[in-house]
Amino acid sequence: MRRPDGGRVGPDQAPTSAQASRSAKKAKPVRVTKARKPAKQSKQPRSPQPAPAARSTRTVRRVEYAATIARRELREAVKARKAFERNESRRFTAHLRRRRITFFVIAGSVLGLGIFIGVGVFSPLMSLQTITVVGAHRVDASAIIKDLQTQLGRPLPLVDTHSVEATLMKQPLVKSYSTQSIPPHTLVVNIVERAPIGYLDTPQGFSLVDPAGVSIEVTSDRQRELPIIDVKGASPTAHGFPAAVAVLSALPSRVRSQVDRVIATTTDDVSVILKGSHVRVIWGSPDQSSLKATVLATLMRAYPPHGGAIYDVSSPASVVVK
Repeated sequence: MRRPDGGRVGPDQAPTSAQASRSAKKAKPVRVTKARKPAKQSKQPRSPQPAPAARSTRTVRRVEYAATIARRELREAVKARKAFERNESRRFTAHLRRRRITFFVIAGSVLGLGIFIGVGVFSPLMSLQTITVVGAHRVDASAIIKDLQTQLGRPLPLVDTHSVEATLMKQPLVKSYSTQSIPPHTLVVNIVERAPIGYLDTPQGFSLVDPAGVSIEVTSDRQRELPIIDVKGASPTAHGFPAAVAVLSALPSRVRSQVDRVIATTTDDVSVILKGSHVRVIWGSPDQSSLKATVLATLMRAYPPHGGAIYDVSSPASVVVK
């Protein structure tokens, strides 16, 4: 215990009354506060407050939900960004892809063509083994096949077309031809035969000719029921030959079958002699041959032919029957 002057009071020293009174004067008075009455509580019952554990669980769930939404949005944003980058990359590299595709297509085509040519030309898988002639009626098809036997065993693309042409040129009845290769082993020769139209009475015999004047065959007598074309020099190069052919081609088949001779001294003077009755038809020039043929058929129905009759249709607008 310390003394008021700062000295320590010993245990055997007690404060005096004077010192006690001085200590009491220096001490601060103590205020006494009355206790307030508690406020009146509301008569309405308060809602129960959630327990601290429940509040903590709800907060955790909200945080987890927010985190889930954030992660989902992040994934969608990343996916959209990657899709955008892919589209941009494709757009800027489109010409490279087109160039690559074009290169591979060209290379594949060249390679396929090379393989096809190699197989077709050098492989025995495409060798010629069968020759077929189509369209031969008067032409000897076996003679054509026999002449083409040298081509057997060759690849179809390497068949000698000049040899085929030379073989068919030997056949006077062949007007035109075409060849068709049918893989793997067949060659088809399509021919068009010449259609004879009449005879030329030559010193060597009766020459059967087609409308082009090509001699098909020469015989000592008339083998077919075809008319004689009477032109100067009995030559297909005579001026009256084309006119006589034009008249024969214009005649109806019923009238043409009755024709025995066509006389064409010039290109404008053509006459037709019918078989048996020696009926003469004065045709004139080959102009308006279709109309003249129609008029002649009508006249022959109206005035049946008889011996020595003459039908003049050289002017189809004014015909004469004698």
